Amino acid sequence: MIDEYRPGDMIFVDPEVPACHGDDVIALMHDTGETTFKRLIEDGTQRYLKALNPNWPEPYIKINGNCSIIGTVIFSGKPRRYKIKA
Repeated sequence: MIDEYRPGDMIFVDPEVPACHGDDVIALMHDTGETTFKRLIEDGTQRYLKALNPNWPEPYIKINGNCSIIGTVIFSGKPRRYKIKA
């Protein structure tokens, strides 16, 4: 889990890594077919997706069959830029 992502950061997502409490995940929303990038929160038997943006209008989405976690973030960082030598 990382506290923030900056513009230009790259993430690697692994669909084979099981998501645990506090992991950042990609989830597929069944009602819209869209994907979302959120943090998984487990509170007893309840599971939620927490928005990473503190200003997001819907900060929590309860997981109740409305989505599937399709991958867990395993890396984030800024890619290096190389100049091509002529």
